[in-house]
Amino acid sequence: MPERRSTIAQLKHDRHVIGYASGNFGKAIFLGSIDVTLLFLLTDIIGMPARDVSLLMLIVLMGDLGFDLGAGVVTAYAERHGIGYPRLIALCVVPCSLAFGALYALPLLRLKAFILVAALLLALRASFALIDVPHNTLLARVTSDSRARGRASGYRTLFSASAGVVVATVVAPTMHDAGTATTAGRLAWLGVGAGLLFCATLLVSAWSSHAACRTRPTPPAPTPVRRLVPRPDQLYGALALVALVTGFAVPMFGKTLLYLCTYVLQDAAFAGHVLLTLAVSQIAGATLWTALVRRHDKTRLLAASHAVAALGIALFAAAGAHRPLLHACAALAGIGLAGVFMLPWGILADIIDFAEFRQRERRDTIAFAMMLVLLKGGGAAGLATIGWTLAALGYVPGTAQSPAVVLGMQALAFGVPVLGAAAAIAVLLCLDIGHARHARVRRINGERQRRAWASAMPIGEAPALRSGPHGGPHRPGS
Repeated sequence: MPERRSTIAQLKHDRHVIGYASGNFGKAIFLGSIDVTLLFLLTDIIGMPARDVSLLMLIVLMGDLGFDLGAGVVTAYAERHGIGYPRLIALCVVPCSLAFGALYALPLLRLKAFILVAALLLALRASFALIDVPHNTLLARVTSDSRARGRASGYRTLFSASAGVVVATVVAPTMHDAGTATTAGRLAWLGVGAGLLFCATLLVSAWSSHAACRTRPTPPAPTPVRRLVPRPDQLYGALALVALVTGFAVPMFGKTLLYLCTYVLQDAAFAGHVLLTLAVSQIAGATLWTALVRRHDKTRLLAASHAVAALGIALFAAAGAHRPLLHACAALAGIGLAGVFMLPWGILADIIDFAEFRQRERRDTIAFAMMLVLLKGGGAAGLATIGWTLAALGYVPGTAQSPAVVLGMQALAFGVPVLGAAAAIAVLLCLDIGHARHARVRRINGERQRRAWASAMPIGEAPALRSGPHGGPHRPGS
């Protein structure tokens, strides 16, 4: 009973953080729908050639590289002029949801011109970047404690996994009757409904974030836009490698499920069942990793998450056509994937504090923007790799596939994620940025900020400053 009361008290204390995290439900509806269905929508429903789709994914990749970095600059500029992250999010949700709805209305309108689809996807990604960058950056603002950031990342993942259930039970089944007028109409209405959910959750998130950030101090002198790029740092470099794996390699399993179930297992409907298992197990996984983050460092938990995900995917590859066993393996993979997608954000927020301690400059907006570039760029590169591989192997939609195509699908779905997870684990085991070390750095950064505020105040109004815990700055190990 005392433990239950403690949990309830913790949730009440985190209510604004939970409200902020609810935005991930709308973002996951957006991204999950695109990740699971975009390639299948373009190749099998709209009827675009696989090579054209591959080129389209390359264009989207190049666009993402610019959109997220540009969004980082726009977000910093908006903050310097009093707009703030929550208000910027609220301003951009409607244009983004309209572009999302238009994408899923293409089959109903019978439009498949390459230039039209490319322009729509680029508009969609550009408007989403202006939402995603400030929303992710807010993680470093709504709370400053390392453990609390771990909980915030867990809440975000719980909302994302809940949206995954919606994608598995509503979005994926609409792909079964590809090309029919009924499916086209259902897809159009799906775009409308998902757009409304996207708007509602992001507006709630923006309001909660505004309430949580009102008590957070802002730097006395905003950083000029021309100096936004972070200085080189080994911690940023290590997390960049992990982000590439997280964006490119690990999601290959989910992105190829529709192809795998349709042409390898000969059961297209089973893809929705596996996606549902992954989504439900990610809810359980997020709960597990959130509970563990109170006592264990986030980098070690992220390495463990990659190991669990890789084990589940490898066992799925060895399970053959045994449906119950496939579900069990997918559940294990989902538990690991929850940590894989959840923990890097909290780690990045801590790394920004470490970089501020070392360099006496803070670059949170552009750091989150660059993280998104790596994740989204890796995701787009993954889609392009799937398209190029299938085209090179002779993939023909709607027909029995050759052994080479089947083998290529299996290599993409199983081999790439497992190898990527192994690389991420090797990097994470070399990092030592745990809760205790972060707390020391945060105290020193806070003392420096108080001194900066005092020096910026008129003479006679500066409050008394107390010395740091060690009588001055103490540099922890890297």
